[in-house]
Amino acid sequence: MSVGTAEGSGEAGRSLGTLLRAWRDRALLTQEQLADRAGVNARTIRRLEGDLVERPRAASLRLLADALGLDPREQDVLTAVARSQAVPAAEPDERDGDEPPEAIAPVPPRPRQLPVGVAGFAGRTGALEELDRHLDAGAGGTRICVVTGTAGVGKTSLALHWAHRARGRFEDGELYLNLQGFGPAGDAVDPREALGAFLEAMGVPPRRIPEELAARAALYRTTLADKRVLVVLDNARDAEQVRWLLPGGPDCGVIVTSRRSLSGLITAEGAGLVTLDLLSRTESRDVLAHRLGRDRIEAAPAATDAIIDACARLPLALAIAAGRAVTSPVLPLDALAADLRRDGGDLGGLSTGDPATSLRLVLARSYDVLPGDVAGLFRLLAVHPGPDLTVAAAASLAGVDEARVSRLLAALLDAHLITEVTHGRYACHDLLRAFALELADGAAEAGGIGAAGAAGGAGEAALRRAAADRVLDHYLHTAYEAALRLHVPAEWLLPPGPPAPGVRAESPAGHRQALAWFQAEHAVLAAVLRQAMADGRHAQAVRLVSALQFWLMRRGHRQEHLDCLRVALEAAARTGDQRARAATHRWLIPVTAERGESDQAYTHFRRALAYAREAGDLAEEAFSLFDIGLACVHGGRMEEALGHARAALEPLRAARLTATEAYVLNLIAWCRCALGDHERALQAGEKALAIATERGDASVRGHILDTLGMIRHHRGEHDDAIAHFRRALASCGALGHRYDEAEILLHLGDTLQAAGRTGQAAHTWRRSLAILVELGHPAAGDVRARLPDHDLSPATPEPAFPE
Repeated sequence: MSVGTAEGSGEAGRSLGTLLRAWRDRALLTQEQLADRAGVNARTIRRLEGDLVERPRAASLRLLADALGLDPREQDVLTAVARSQAVPAAEPDERDGDEPPEAIAPVPPRPRQLPVGVAGFAGRTGALEELDRHLDAGAGGTRICVVTGTAGVGKTSLALHWAHRARGRFEDGELYLNLQGFGPAGDAVDPREALGAFLEAMGVPPRRIPEELAARAALYRTTLADKRVLVVLDNARDAEQVRWLLPGGPDCGVIVTSRRSLSGLITAEGAGLVTLDLLSRTESRDVLAHRLGRDRIEAAPAATDAIIDACARLPLALAIAAGRAVTSPVLPLDALAADLRRDGGDLGGLSTGDPATSLRLVLARSYDVLPGDVAGLFRLLAVHPGPDLTVAAAASLAGVDEARVSRLLAALLDAHLITEVTHGRYACHDLLRAFALELADGAAEAGGIGAAGAAGGAGEAALRRAAADRVLDHYLHTAYEAALRLHVPAEWLLPPGPPAPGVRAESPAGHRQALAWFQAEHAVLAAVLRQAMADGRHAQAVRLVSALQFWLMRRGHRQEHLDCLRVALEAAARTGDQRARAATHRWLIPVTAERGESDQAYTHFRRALAYAREAGDLAEEAFSLFDIGLACVHGGRMEEALGHARAALEPLRAARLTATEAYVLNLIAWCRCALGDHERALQAGEKALAIATERGDASVRGHILDTLGMIRHHRGEHDDAIAHFRRALASCGALGHRYDEAEILLHLGDTLQAAGRTGQAAHTWRRSLAILVELGHPAAGDVRARLPDHDLSPATPEPAFPE
C-alpha cells in the first residue's frame, strides 16, 4: 500500500525525502512536473528528495503539499517530519544559494481585503438573489459571476454588499482588487501585477513568486486549489484581464464587475451574468431616505420625485444629490431639485471635486475607451429626440448602412452606454443623453462615421444639423409609407420631399406592419414633431402630422390627435404655404365639431376654403366641403351636410380624386338615409361601394357597408342590415379602426334590438361600450343609456349571429 493511504503505515518514521518521493509517485508526476505545478525550482525538489536540505523552507513545503494534493493529515505528517529533521539555526546547512534559512512558519492569516461596503445600501433584492444563485456552494467548478451595467449604476456597491454579507461562506478569506479597467489611459492593472499582489496576500514570500505571467497564474491556482476564498475583481476592462485571475478550485467564488458584458467569460468559463438597470422609483426613494432620513423626504414628496427624475434613477447621481443635501442641511429639497433641473442639462449639478464620484468624469471613463466611429455615433445620439430608436433609425442618424450601424450599436451596448429596451430598440438614460450633448457641443470635429464624417473639416454643429435632417426625414418618409399601408388615399396626404442623403427610411410591408410601426414609434413620433418645431423645420412638421393623424384618429387617441393638429396649424402658418394652411385648418373641422365646438369648426372651414381658393387648389376645396359636411352630421344638420357633400363632387371630379369621391358618396348616402330618402341613399351607397371595390380601398369599404346597413335598418330589412353590419365590422376590425368598430357595434345592437333579439343587442352594446371606455370617448354615455339598468357585466354569453 502506498504511503499515506492507510493507518499505521509509519509515515512519521520515514525521512522527508522518502515521503516526498512516495507522494510524487502516487501523483504520477516527474520532479520537473511537480516543480512547475508548485512553482518551485526543480533543483530544490531533487535536494529535498535526497534529504540534502537540513532546514526546509516552510513556504516551499506548503506549495509542494498543495501541488501534491495532500490531505490535512498528510500535511501534518509533512510538517512533523520536516521539524524533526531541521538542525539548530546556529548550524550551517546545505541549501540552495538563493534560499536563506527559514524556520517552519505558522499558517499566514486569512486575507480580508474587502473595502468598506456602502452604508445604507438599499434595493437590488433581485440582483442579490441572482448572486446567491450563481455563487451558491455545491455547483461544480469555480463559481464566477459578472456584474455589469452602465457607469454609476452601482456595480461595485452591489458586489461589496453581497461579499460582506456572504463572508461566512468563504472561510479562507477574501481577495479584492480594483483592476482600473476604465481609469485614465495606461492605468489598467496588469494581470501579472495583480497575481503578485494576490499571492503575497495568500502568504507566498515575494522571492518565491515567479516572474513569468503563466508561472504566476499556475502558482496562484495551486495556492487556492483547496481553499474557499472569495475573489472580487472590480472594474475589469475585458475578459482577458480577468481570465488570468480566476482560481481553478471548485470552492472559490469570483465576482467580476465591469462596464462591459465580458461575454467571453460567459461563453468560455460559464460565468453567470447580473445586469444592473436603473433603480426603480421606490428603490430611488429608499436610497434618498437612507441618506437623508425618511422624515425629510416624506415632508417633501414632490421635491423628492423631482430629484429622482433629475438623477434619472442612477445610483451615483442620487448619491451625489444626497451628498449635497447632507452637507447643506438647511437647503430645502425643492431648492435642490430646482438646482438639479437647472444644472442637469450639462451635468453641472452632479459634479464633485472627487474624480471617483464626479458623474461627468465617471461617464467620461466609459467614453474615452471607445473606438472613434463608436464614439462618433454616441455623440450623435444627442441629436435623436428619443426616447428610443431602432437600427434603421440609427442608420439614418449616422448616414451609414444598417450592417455597420448594428456593429456600432453592439459596441455601445457592450459598453453599457445604451440599453436594449426591447428587442431591436435602443435607448440611453437622460444623464447619458446630456453627457453625449456635452461631448457634441465640445467637440471641434466629428469622430467621422459614414455620411457624418463626409463633411471633412466641417464643425460638429454642421454634422449634427445634417444628422437631425436625416432623422426627421427618416420618420417623415416612413410615416408616409406606413399611412399608405393603412389604406389612407395618397391624395389625402402631403407628400414629403426627397430624403436627405444617407436616409434609410423603412417601408412597412403591409397593413399589419404599418400598424405595428406606428404603435412602436408612437412616443418617438411625438418627440420628433416637437423637435421639428423647435428646430424651425415647419414644413416637415406639417407633413409629419399629415401622415400620423390617421393612425391617431383610428386608434382613438383623441386628445393627442387634436394636439398634433394644433401644432401643424402653427407650423403651416409659419411656412406661408397656402395649401398647407388650407389643409391644417380643414383637418380641424371634424375634430372640433365632434367636441361640440361648431362655431370653431365653421371658422376653420371658412379659412380652409379661402386658402384653398386663393391657391387654386381644387383638391383642398373639395376636402374642405367634405369635412364641413362631416361636421354638420355631428351637429345633426343633415340638410346642410348633404348640400356641402354634393358641392364637393364638382371640384373632386375636376381634380379626378376618385378615391375621395367614394367617401363623399357615402356621406351623401348617410345624409339621405337620415332624411328618409332611402331609395336615393341606397343608390349613392351602392355607387360608393362599387368605386371602393374597384379601387381595392378596404378603409372606406367598412364605412360604406355600415351606411348600407343603416339604410337597410331604416327600411325594416333587419336581416340584410345585420349582414351588412357584420361585414363592416370585419373590415374595420381587421384594419384596427377601434372607434369605427365601436360605432358599427352600436348600430348593430340597435338593429338587433329592433329585430326583437334583446340579449344579442345588449351583448353587442357592451362590446361597443368597452371600446369607447377604453378610448375615453364621450359617446360611451349614449351606449350606457341603451343598456338596461346600465348593466355592464360580461356575464351574458356571446350569442351566435346567423350567417
